Amino acid sequence: MINIFRSKKKNPSPAKSELRPSEGQGPYTSFMNKYVPRKVAPEFYEVLREAIPLIDAAIWKLVALDGHMVVRGDNAALVDEIQEWMDYVRVNEMQTGLQAFHQSISNETFEQGFGLGEFVTDRKRTDIVQLKVADSKTIRFGRIAGGGMNIYQQVAGDHNPVLLNRNNLIYQSIHNENQNPYGTSIIRSMEFVGKVLATMHNSLLNVWERFGDPSFHVSYKAGSKRSIGEDTLETRRKAISDEFNTAIRKKREGYSYDFVTAVDKDSDMQIQVIGAEGQLLELEVPVRHVVEQILAKTDLPSWMLGLHWSTTERLADKEVTMLQESRLTRHKAKLPIYTNLIRTLLLLRGRTWKPGDWKLEFEQLNLHDLVKEAQARFLNLQGDYYIVQNAETMGTSVDINQLSDGKAYSRNAQSTTIKTPLSCGCKGHEDIDAHKELLRPVEWPQLDKLEDEYEGELKYEWEQVQEKILNILNLHNKGKAEFEFLFNEQQRALIMKSLADYHGIFNIANPDSPVRWYYGQSYSLGLIQAANMMNAEFPVLNTIRNQETLDELAKSGFQRVKERSTLHIKDRILPEIEAQVMAGTNPTHVASRLKKIFGNANSDWNRLARSELAMAAEQAKLDEWKVRGVNISKAPLPVRDTHP
Repeated sequence: MINIFRSKKKNPSPAKSELRPSEGQGPYTSFMNKYVPRKVAPEFYEVLREAIPLIDAAIWKLVALDGHMVVRGDNAALVDEIQEWMDYVRVNEMQTGLQAFHQSISNETFEQGFGLGEFVTDRKRTDIVQLKVADSKTIRFGRIAGGGMNIYQQVAGDHNPVLLNRNNLIYQSIHNENQNPYGTSIIRSMEFVGKVLATMHNSLLNVWERFGDPSFHVSYKAGSKRSIGEDTLETRRKAISDEFNTAIRKKREGYSYDFVTAVDKDSDMQIQVIGAEGQLLELEVPVRHVVEQILAKTDLPSWMLGLHWSTTERLADKEVTMLQESRLTRHKAKLPIYTNLIRTLLLLRGRTWKPGDWKLEFEQLNLHDLVKEAQARFLNLQGDYYIVQNAETMGTSVDINQLSDGKAYSRNAQSTTIKTPLSCGCKGHEDIDAHKELLRPVEWPQLDKLEDEYEGELKYEWEQVQEKILNILNLHNKGKAEFEFLFNEQQRALIMKSLADYHGIFNIANPDSPVRWYYGQSYSLGLIQAANMMNAEFPVLNTIRNQETLDELAKSGFQRVKERSTLHIKDRILPEIEAQVMAGTNPTHVASRLKKIFGNANSDWNRLARSELAMAAEQAKLDEWKVRGVNISKAPLPVRDTHP
């Protein structure tokens, strides 16, 4: 509130301006004011992490997403020795294990653009006994005349930097520009928006301090009919102020307290809240805009940092794909560093090895698989619901207590009890038929045979792709163990051509496409069974009369074949090939690894064959009943609504 007083003096003194102290970014204002654009300020990056929790959380999330390292290989004894060292090596002063070192140096790398560590050997130089991570802010690089570079550490309190021995240093960096060894912090380009966000947060603090603990203006105006001296007026002001402060203090302590001030009839007292007329600024929209700039730099999706914005499932899936590609790039840069560390350890210990005896790998959760597993669990519950709801009409009895874990299901029609758990269809699971019959309480041998044939065709053509790729990589060479395994862009192009050929076989535009034929046969079986269940001799519909529905089913089926095969080639086969090249693995081991990955894909073809053809047949039954005027209650469609 602004009060304007008229001066009774003939020559009033000139107005004076008063500078109100302000901290735009709260306790971080002094640091923010020192920031100079286009100038690297390592200390400032630490300030931003402390001032903006989102930046700190993003860095630690990136560190966590990089997973952990494991060692694998054909020499079990050597693998165990390496793994034991990785688990128990001393790190810094109080930590243990290579993973602790990896997290510490990665944290420095994301924050400052580079991280520097060192390994410490025992006195006899026969073992690595400790790993250390330096504070990147203390490290300086200096070029040597004629090429090369020295690395110094500026120890606190010492004016002369210490020259470090490069032979036992471990260096990693991100986003290097030209020959700059300092890398580029992930926080770079967040400085300005970080200051904006800190300003917003500080303004929010100021506003709620104003409303949560407001300032009061108590105004006392003496009556105009008589004059009061300055001393009397000051005495009254102090008395009112003391009483008012006591009332406010007692209220905060939880007491009820009122104060009463006696004034004459011509006097006036007012109590006002300073700034009560002010309006709160809209913060949600501008804050989100600023936060989006930070997220864009980290490559992290908003939901991964607890920001649950309106992200669709399709967009979230794409974000996961981008994130995994970014992570794979970092893995490729880090693996040689840690592989060289393990090589040094083995050389110091006097160990010898041959290619394939050991190799380091990054192991982490597959985010896609986590999403799919969650969806599968949900859909399995839907399937249980469908079975229970339809048990009576299908002539079956179900033990409700054992549906979710799949331990026992009773089939009255055949007096058979299935005691095997639900199967995923993977190799080694012998209960796939039990799983199939569980979801199909009434036997349907014609559809079983059709599914078997379609599965066999999918697997056969997939095996042909495997053979083509092994030939492209020259892994069928009888003397393959003798040559070095290499991979070039021409081979990559040929592999993608093999994938395209595989798609061409199943493409529904191909007159001989197995997809179109098998879906047509399944749809026909569904129409026939629907008619039989109503004691009708022939179905009303056929594949010609309902060609549009059949086309949609076949199109969806081909799309699933295309998506799964592309996923296996691009996300598993090609990255595996690149990883084997980087690790210098022998060709025999590469061939074995690729065959294993190709074999793992067979569970997809099993699931597609069983699920898709069953769905086509069930859809046909619904279509036939609908055209006959049967009122079908709303229930999950088998496979489409109940199968992952």
